Amino acid sequence: MPEGFQGFFVQSQIFPIQVPQIRFFGSKRPVVRWFPGLLLFLAVLGGCSSPATPASSSRVAASVNGVEITAREVDFLYERGADPGASEADRLNRRRMILGGLVRSELLAQKARASKLDRTPEYILSMHTAERGVLASMAERRLQDGVESVSPEEARRVVTANPSSFAERKLLVYDEVLLPDVDLPFLDSLNAMAGRGASFEALMRRVSSRKKAYRRTKRALASEQVQPAILKVLLAQKPERPLVARVEDRFAMILVLHSVTSAPITGETAVRAASGSLGSARRKAAVSRGVAEALDGAKIDYFGEFAPDARRDSLLAALPEPSEARIGFRRHRLLKAGLALSGVFGVGVLLLVSLLGIGRGAPWSPFPGAHSGKGAGMRAIEKYLVERPVLSPLQRVLLFAVSVSGLALLGFQLLLVWGSASPLELFGSAAGGSLAGFLAGLLYARLPLSRWVFRRASRQMLSLLLLLLILAAGVAFTRFSFG
Repeated sequence: MPEGFQGFFVQSQIFPIQVPQIRFFGSKRPVVRWFPGLLLFLAVLGGCSSPATPASSSRVAASVNGVEITAREVDFLYERGADPGASEADRLNRRRMILGGLVRSELLAQKARASKLDRTPEYILSMHTAERGVLASMAERRLQDGVESVSPEEARRVVTANPSSFAERKLLVYDEVLLPDVDLPFLDSLNAMAGRGASFEALMRRVSSRKKAYRRTKRALASEQVQPAILKVLLAQKPERPLVARVEDRFAMILVLHSVTSAPITGETAVRAASGSLGSARRKAAVSRGVAEALDGAKIDYFGEFAPDARRDSLLAALPEPSEARIGFRRHRLLKAGLALSGVFGVGVLLLVSLLGIGRGAPWSPFPGAHSGKGAGMRAIEKYLVERPVLSPLQRVLLFAVSVSGLALLGFQLLLVWGSASPLELFGSAAGGSLAGFLAGLLYARLPLSRWVFRRASRQMLSLLLLLLILAAGVAFTRFSFG
């Protein structure tokens, strides 16, 4: 009898159950001797356990015909439109409304599945469109996440620079009539009528009598919502006096101002409004840049009725296409970034070679065995090693300052060009420049000029300062080009 099951075998004697003799393959001991005890052990273990509940039951907000709606779904929808200043009652009420909407949506979804609507072509197309829309909105949010927040100082500068949107803000009510047909004689007749004091309605009767196509819109906008050119014209016009204007040869318009009301925004309210407006503009700009970069890097073809047609497309809405101008600009910028980074890192490596040479007291060569022979070159270097100048404490301080300045300039250069190309392209440019500087340093160590420089400490310091000046000039050029 197995030692660990003796207690259970004793208790199993009270069950008058006839169990057949069962043997496993390869075993000579019948299972019947310990099987009743195993059943009793499992029953006791089950009785001591707590009732089974789902681990995630605390995160289930509702169950609709057995389909769970999790609290995470409610959290996700709530966080997308949450008001940070909402009270606890408002927050709870908002979450309950969201959950109610989810329950109703789930009921309709179940009804649709019962009607087999999830097997129709419309369902497949809708799911594909919804997936594209969700991914696009997630990409937009990712682009917006990197946008720099607006500081209070920036918001105050916006308030000061735009008085018409804040301290001098106004509410305007006016009518706007767009005339797509630019008929100059007809527009002159309308302008003459307006000059003689004709009312807006008289001009509109004239337009209707000539059967001209037009679109009339009554607007009530704040001054910051009106186009600056139109705002300037309206504020200079007397109320109820129509004005006829033409926008080049594209369209004409009739404007009539009904009322202007002062509605200034000042103080912290203005700062918050400016911060929100500037932040929104930055987010839109970030999304536009991201879309433009994706568009310029894509290959887009149109077919069928959307195939390119130069004569027809000029009259229709434009379709997204890569911009050759933007692509050329980015290539030019990438080339400049690569050349600037390569040049600066090449000079930086030359500076490093010079620093290593000064530390050795002789022209530095990357190959220890390059002067292993006892030729004239090796004898000359040994002579310079014996006669190498000793650096003064001031020169050592200058050496340390040059080293720190060189590293700072290289880091600043990398920061200036960061974002102009991919990290791999920037790394390739830096590596190429470093290799060029390495080879130039190797060549310099072989020239008599290097040995002449290393005879005196003043020449060594002068060569270092010259390289540092060249390095700073390269960084300044990059700052001017990319700043």
